[in-house]
Amino acid sequence: MTALPTAPVTSLAARAALGAIDSMVPRFQTVVDLATGNVVGIEALARWPTVYGVDPAEVFALARSRGMTSDVDFACRSAAMKEARSARLTDGLVLYLNFEPSGIGDSARTEAHLDALECDADVVLEITERGLDLHPDRLRSMVRSARRRGFAIALDDVGSDRSTLRALSVVQPDIVKLDASILRNGRSLKTAGVMFAVRRYVAATGAAVLAEGIESERDRARAVRLGATLGQGWLFGAALAGADVRTRMV
Repeated sequence: MTALPTAPVTSLAARAALGAIDSMVPRFQTVVDLATGNVVGIEALARWPTVYGVDPAEVFALARSRGMTSDVDFACRSAAMKEARSARLTDGLVLYLNFEPSGIGDSARTEAHLDALECDADVVLEITERGLDLHPDRLRSMVRSARRRGFAIALDDVGSDRSTLRALSVVQPDIVKLDASILRNGRSLKTAGVMFAVRRYVAATGAAVLAEGIESERDRARAVRLGATLGQGWLFGAALAGADVRTRMV
């Protein structure tokens, strides 16, 4: 995922997608145990197959500029949960669902959104990097409410910018998801600084580390050296429809 753009979104595709939220369909990317290669989870991603060339990050940026983040975020999670149940993906797999901090509004609405996710599945709420600094108190409150319901918490794209490192103490995630740039620039000073902070957090809390953007066996080996036990990326396959994920796993 990418950070919020600094300029207004003008993409016609993003505008079309935002006006057709009901046409959004979830796709699922597998989460793999790097030691065994076993699929242990799936992350739901929003896609608009009827809108050519749309970037989901632009859709969310446009939604934020129009005060619609919460509505879009809720629609995406609801569709993902419905599809995952229909394809029986929650049987033995952890379901990762994105939660946009910039969409956290009043407490009653947040509680209603969390209530809608309660089920028998193992759910990880993945806090995205967009808008982490906007309302830290609201974010803390949402995380506490999620944990009361038995949801685990992941923090996405850690290392993409400084706000993700500051958010470690706010979100206190069970899973730290390393930004793909950390894997790509393993010997940079930035990566060294990020990994120092991540390792200190992991040592204090016992959190797991998940590496994103694994595209080759070399990437996998590098991720393990960085301390990751979980991974995502093209090496393990493209994001698929729920039924296709189930077929692949049979």
